[in-house]
Amino acid sequence: MTPDPNNKMSRVAVDIGSTVVKVALLGEGDHLISQEFCPRDFEAGIANQVKALLVSIGVALDNPDVLVCSSANGGLQIGIVCLTKRFSGTVFRDQVLLAGANPTFICDLDDTSEHLSYVDILLIGGGIDSVDADPLAERLRRFAPDKYRFGTLLYAGNKYLAHSFCKLFPKTVVVSNPLGEHLSNATTSVFEVIRRAYLDDLVYKQGISELRGNLANGIRPTPEIVNLGFQRAVQRRSSIPIIAPCVLLDIGGATTDLHYTVEIVHENSEIRPTAASSFARYVFTDLGIVASRDTLLLQLRSHPRLHEFLTTMLTKGVREAYQLLREGEYEPSRELLSYACLFLALDRFAHGRGPDLPTGDLPKIAQIILTGGAAQGMSEELVERMIALLLPGKCVKPIILVDRCYQIWVDGIVCSRHLSV
Repeated sequence: MTPDPNNKMSRVAVDIGSTVVKVALLGEGDHLISQEFCPRDFEAGIANQVKALLVSIGVALDNPDVLVCSSANGGLQIGIVCLTKRFSGTVFRDQVLLAGANPTFICDLDDTSEHLSYVDILLIGGGIDSVDADPLAERLRRFAPDKYRFGTLLYAGNKYLAHSFCKLFPKTVVVSNPLGEHLSNATTSVFEVIRRAYLDDLVYKQGISELRGNLANGIRPTPEIVNLGFQRAVQRRSSIPIIAPCVLLDIGGATTDLHYTVEIVHENSEIRPTAASSFARYVFTDLGIVASRDTLLLQLRSHPRLHEFLTTMLTKGVREAYQLLREGEYEPSRELLSYACLFLALDRFAHGRGPDLPTGDLPKIAQIILTGGAAQGMSEELVERMIALLLPGKCVKPIILVDRCYQIWVDGIVCSRHLSV
């Protein structure tokens, strides 16, 4: 990628993905000049590849105007153990998701089931900051971390019980209770510590520590960047024309991320975002066109509306494709897998089918925005036809927008430079 001498470059943005490194040149006013997509060079490693890409476009490695984000490690896995799933569990879940991590399970303090999935962080909390908290203190004393498999134990509950909890479990990391004294959800302590842990995990596991100081220290999680860009677009601070209420789906190789305005949540949904939130995120860790291909196909072949989906997507060979998919012998194209991610994600959102996934009221959606590597080859016409399968016949169809220039990502990463790292 060679900079155009007629366009004055003001900064460079880099996104390190699991399979592709994206480099964008931004001009004055942070408008997009050009982009380049480079397959990951696993032999060279992330640090060497990013250095080489920057040098090739004449950017100094110590340039403070290089903005970096990454999803190369797939995100941290977080287990949440709380006083109640509906209140403290919801607050923790929302902060974990917005920090770019993935909640693996949410259970209450008296849960007796065995949680065998390993999580990077086990988050404990619940209740407001109150001196009079004997019932909660007793439940915390009964807490048995041995039945969980985790890397770090994080306490974010009643601050007056933090000392006694640490005496029971000396290696606990303590952060401020996000519920405070009045269920206010005013502090983003969990968000900040999870984001920092995400970045530390990324830096030390993926070789990014070899990047020079300002590049490694300034890196942010890609899911957080996309959510920032989504918020900016909904607030009409972007060149992308977005109409709320809306959803954005970031379809990739390993996950499909759903970002949405909270008014889309059905009024009868048992699970809801926190009252103070205007935007929320949910990650489908089993929907992706590369790393999650097998789980995606497993769900697609068992879906009751598989034949309708294939009839909408394919121009011929529907019966053969249906039979082969049912038998596990069909080799779908990446394009078809991308539509399958969208179809399954929205269908599960419409029915609240997912761990702690709210139920979405799809007829309320005014616009659907698609971004991510897997979305680039999708057709607005086909998406519109597929969405019609999920909506009542007489409702107004949402406007479809495919973000082929990754403008959402550009807006988010530009906005991130104003935030503390």
